[in-house]
Amino acid sequence: MTLADYKRPIVVAVLMLSALVLSTVATPQEKLADTRQHFVLDQAVPRQFDDWRVDDSVAPLPPSPDQASVLNQIYDQILSRTYINSRGERVMLSITYGSRQTQQLRAHRQEVCYSAQGFRITELQHVQMTVGGGTLPATRMVATQGRRVEPVTYWFTTGDTVVLSYWDREFAQFRYALSGFVPDGYLVRLSSLSTSSSTAFGQHVAFANALMSHLDPELRRRLVGHS
Repeated sequence: MTLADYKRPIVVAVLMLSALVLSTVATPQEKLADTRQHFVLDQAVPRQFDDWRVDDSVAPLPPSPDQASVLNQIYDQILSRTYINSRGERVMLSITYGSRQTQQLRAHRQEVCYSAQGFRITELQHVQMTVGGGTLPATRMVATQGRRVEPVTYWFTTGDTVVLSYWDREFAQFRYALSGFVPDGYLVRLSSLSTSSSTAFGQHVAFANALMSHLDPELRRRLVGHS
């Protein structure tokens, strides 16, 4: 056995103990969202910036009725828009916000959500993206259904931290719980219809950077984990 094999049970035991402490002596009593500025996404996210403007003729793919019901329980706000530039290129943007990121109500991984709607997922990978002057961990994938090929880039936040894995979210949530808070969180998703995933993923980075430069600095910090 390798050293990593020996360490894994220890890590699991520590996490289980942390969960026990969280459920007994560190039960959050206050929402972090109630202690800071509130943003209405439909107003805070500009409909036009740089070379991009909202294209109301194209709507992002809606969730199934079952998924919509779950999303309405998890999130307080759901912003879905399609932007177009002067070259006719489109990027679909979805930003969802939940004021209570608890064990039961947490952001769903997009590969799971797309798969549930009949998409085949390929090119699933975790990357470090440079957005807003810093780096953040994000997930990329290509979702295919029939002739629809949709490269997708997304990331989660818990409180002021961008989280990638299940354990990242557990640690972030536990840290806030020790201070007596239930953290809020965002899911940011960028996608486009393209058979060239590399081109699409590059466009997602450029779009995200352009968008972030036009947001309130506080909202930008919450979305990307840094100022």
